[in-house]
Amino acid sequence: MKPLHVSGIKSFLSRFERFSGSEIKAITIKSPSVIEIQFSVQDTGRGFDWIDIAFELSNVIDAKLVENGKLAYLDMSEGISIIFEENKFILSHGEYNTLQNAKDAPLYIICESIKFKDLPFSG
Repeated sequence: MKPLHVSGIKSFLSRFERFSGSEIKAITIKSPSVIEIQFSVQDTGRGFDWIDIAFELSNVIDAKLVENGKLAYLDMSEGISIIFEENKFILSHGEYNTLQNAKDAPLYIICESIKFKDLPFSG
């Protein structure tokens, strides 16, 4: 896993076109303070090949999750937002600009750190 630094959020989201058109594959609660969320997404850095990206969100402060069986029903046309504000990260479904607005999303996770890793496409 590689840490997602605040300075790299914009370029990271741009590389994956804000995860627009992606698919959320799974949400796994690893512990009370660690949640993993996995996406299938096209990577512009690899000629738009499909890959999976797993995020590990640590020191979770707040979250609004969707059951794994209902993830396929989330419209990913707006992609995701990753915001750093008030020394916290928020990863949310949809396009938002502030931590407070992102709490209106159907899915969000507020945490103190985010790591990610590339995985082979799961189909």
